[in-house]
Amino acid sequence: MMKIIKDVKQRAKEIKACLAASGSLAQHQYSLFLNYSEEPVFFDWGENQGVMAYQKKDNWRILTDPIAAAENKKKIFLEVIDWIFKNSSAKKIILEDITGSLKKEIFTAAKKNVWRAIKSSYSLVWPMIDLANWTGQGGEYKRIRNEYHKFFRDNEIEFKKAKEIKAEDLSRLILKWKTQRQDNDRVHLSPYLKFAANNFQDFDTVRLMVSGGKPISIAAGWAIPNSNGAYYSCIGIYDYDYKNIGEAAYWDELTQLKEAGYKNLDLGGSEGNLLVFKMKFHPVESYITHTFSILKK
Repeated sequence: MMKIIKDVKQRAKEIKACLAASGSLAQHQYSLFLNYSEEPVFFDWGENQGVMAYQKKDNWRILTDPIAAAENKKKIFLEVIDWIFKNSSAKKIILEDITGSLKKEIFTAAKKNVWRAIKSSYSLVWPMIDLANWTGQGGEYKRIRNEYHKFFRDNEIEFKKAKEIKAEDLSRLILKWKTQRQDNDRVHLSPYLKFAANNFQDFDTVRLMVSGGKPISIAAGWAIPNSNGAYYSCIGIYDYDYKNIGEAAYWDELTQLKEAGYKNLDLGGSEGNLLVFKMKFHPVESYITHTFSILKK
């Protein structure tokens, strides 16, 4: 029988066990689940499988695909949707960052259900870099290599651990980064501030550039569970007063993750200018996720 867990912090151990056993996607990570939005709810389907969701009164949101074996994802998803509509006054459920294959199954199921699915409000492209075969050599990377070396020649940079930097300094950087962005790509600011306040708890790698005693770059992420050595670059936050800081920080992250033995790098869901920037690093493949809603008939 499916259990509905609302005391997510108190049940962290079993939720983390579920993610470790059956997680497979970039967003299958406890700290992200806890901090992504208000009032997290975990639907525990049993056998280390479940769904990450959020509730604010009768407003419901589900984040990414279920934590489950591929053959069970559709069944679990439909049970969660059915539970929400039967046990609340919700008229709509937002499904965020759903993979293409599961989206197709949901739209098919909607034809014979008490709810309907509406077209995606937006879709994101998630580029992937083959770190196992990445060397950083070759003419296609010449410009980025030059920008990287020039950045470190022109600036006095040191790397520090999160606990060595004041939380308010990290928050100031995050807020400044938000104001400096010119594109319309989607930014979930609140989780970044929470991550920083908690010293990036549960992250596997955190690279913090410091110049003049202040942080100017945050690159952080985690190993994707059950993915044969894949890593999710969740955070890339920069002080754009420093020319080419994005290229320098990305290149540093690539080399560090390569040395750490990761085989694939997920650069995260993107659109607009941010996607154009990530494509400069020549990903070998990508996948697409969709955000859409289902409405009760």
